[in-house]
Amino acid sequence: MIATLQALLAHAGIWALVAIFLVIMLESSAFIGLLFPGEMAALIAGALSATGAFSPSRAFASVAGAAIAGDIGGYALGRYRGQAVLTRWSFAHRQYERHRARIEYYFERWGSATVLAARFVAVGRAFAPFAAGLSGMRARRFMPMAIISGLLWGGALVALGFLLGSKWRLVETWVRTLGAGILVLFALTVAMVALWRWTIARQDQLAAAWRRLAQRYGIELDPFVEFVRARLSPSGYLGLHFTVGLLAIGAMAWLFGGVTQDIFAQDPLVHVDRTVASIVASHRTVDLDAFMVVPDFLGNSWWLIFVVIASAAASALMGDVTLAVMAGPILAGAYALAYGLQMLLSGFSPNVPASNLVHGFEGFPSITLTAVTAAYGIAAYAVAAHTRSWRMQTLAVVIALYVVVLVGMGGLYAGRLLSATIGGLALGGCWLAICLTGNITYARLRHYRN
Repeated sequence: MIATLQALLAHAGIWALVAIFLVIMLESSAFIGLLFPGEMAALIAGALSATGAFSPSRAFASVAGAAIAGDIGGYALGRYRGQAVLTRWSFAHRQYERHRARIEYYFERWGSATVLAARFVAVGRAFAPFAAGLSGMRARRFMPMAIISGLLWGGALVALGFLLGSKWRLVETWVRTLGAGILVLFALTVAMVALWRWTIARQDQLAAAWRRLAQRYGIELDPFVEFVRARLSPSGYLGLHFTVGLLAIGAMAWLFGGVTQDIFAQDPLVHVDRTVASIVASHRTVDLDAFMVVPDFLGNSWWLIFVVIASAAASALMGDVTLAVMAGPILAGAYALAYGLQMLLSGFSPNVPASNLVHGFEGFPSITLTAVTAAYGIAAYAVAAHTRSWRMQTLAVVIALYVVVLVGMGGLYAGRLLSATIGGLALGGCWLAICLTGNITYARLRHYRN
């Protein structure tokens, strides 16, 4: 059925974009995403642009425009006709009235992040815009996130469809799984924040309950309670930021170690490297060559130095002298670490016979992506640390991630292996987490001593 649909759209030429636009738009504004997920339509648009049915720029404009229009339509439906829609389903109306205060509070606090994350999840696209409008989320908060999420989602899926061409269905299931993973991660994050807030609000009651339990069984729990309280404290110099920093360092180190092990043992990742390199090589065009000037510029060493200097200057003006001083050494350390590891690993040979060797550690990890992750991470942190606006904080992080991914895709286009790109991202992220965690810890320690 899907093959037939793709064939029909291919014969329709540029008019296929009209059908694709309507499907993606209605997915968010009329809940049809539960029947026909928009990822499929966006990937088909990219695949058809690779065949010459229409240009990739038109495919991107149609997909991104439909995503933005659909989110705005869903928001308007919830804002102005939400109550009327709910009255058609008595169960949904009763549940909404029962939890109305919680829903409105949730979108007041987490609305921007929800709109952004929901764009990458089929169920989220179908319901989040409507729920945002129904809850009374302000349009000035909703509209920017709808535009940003539509551009990011549309660009990513059209690019994937264009690169894969007729093989776009290979990643359809993966994209859906990724969306489900984003949903689970987002739900876990919200749950952990809610648990932290609940724990802080009931600190005395929980401590008393622990003491009663300890007295009953003769266990000394005060040191444990004090340790957990200190690790979750948002103000302590070894508090919540330190705990999150250690988790980030551990995750990035695990990712880097996993990729290194896969290359050493010639596990399936090296075959994915070869497949990705083959797909990219088969889709090189003059238009894409011209576009790739952008990621090349964003990853240029002199431009990264300028980004870090600007971040350091802004931090100094805001009174954060420690970050202003550390910004330059963080970038220099990223370059030195990547160069050192690349030289060290170049002397290792994968632990397989020569006949089974796909590739070794050439160019691993990517020096460029290590430095890019560190530089734009510093810039995002400088913005997030000196503004109280949750919208600006999330926007800074999203833009930094988008630039890092764009530079990474540019590297793949230039011939860099996927494993080297992932390794550079993991190494740069680990180094950045170490430096920022140390910077915050040192600054708060000085504050406590004074």
